[in-house]
Amino acid sequence: MNAPQRVWSFLPRGLREPLALLLIAGIVALVGSYSRAFDLYAPLALWPTEFWSGRVWQAVTYLFLPAGPADLIFNGFFFAVLGTRLVQGWGRRQFWLFCLVAVVGTAVVKLALTPLDHNPLISFGGVVFAMFAAWCRLFANEEVMLMAVWRMRMRTAILIIAGLIIMFGLLSSCGFWNAVAVLGGGATGWLYLAAQERWRMRRGAQPLPSQRISRLEL
Repeated sequence: MNAPQRVWSFLPRGLREPLALLLIAGIVALVGSYSRAFDLYAPLALWPTEFWSGRVWQAVTYLFLPAGPADLIFNGFFFAVLGTRLVQGWGRRQFWLFCLVAVVGTAVVKLALTPLDHNPLISFGGVVFAMFAAWCRLFANEEVMLMAVWRMRMRTAILIIAGLIIMFGLLSSCGFWNAVAVLGGGATGWLYLAAQERWRMRRGAQPLPSQRISRLEL
């Protein structure tokens, strides 16, 4: 068994399926874009004006379109790393529901910004940032290694990552408002977990126990 197969076998079921779908769809979209053989970005990216004209499927299909190879690799890596713990702690169904909530939440924030920005939204960065938000909520006081150099608490790491997202949004062609939409996806994930925990407490159930993390390298 080679290294990629060992890494893939380590990933839990419930994470492999969406990760494989995102990676395959992203590679196909990039191949079509760079080769100019076909274009998936025009019909599947979330264009606010087209959504309001009836192309409602774009509120979901945008996440299958990466902003580039680096975006696909970066988000794919963190989707695998962060998702592994979440699937193990929540189970497949809860994890998939959480990702769907993040996808829709990111799209809603983007559409709410229609008067300010008409650029398309692509990438599953909002889902990844929602996973960071979930880790911050569940493991806020755990220490992590950011970029394998700086040791800090998870809460501090999330704030730094949020700042980087805004900075890259200002500097990249994706735009500042798309960065705000990504942060909105993270906020949606946070609020979803908060509402779920309150609902459990009202029913007299105990909140889901968080798994202690001894070390995580981001």
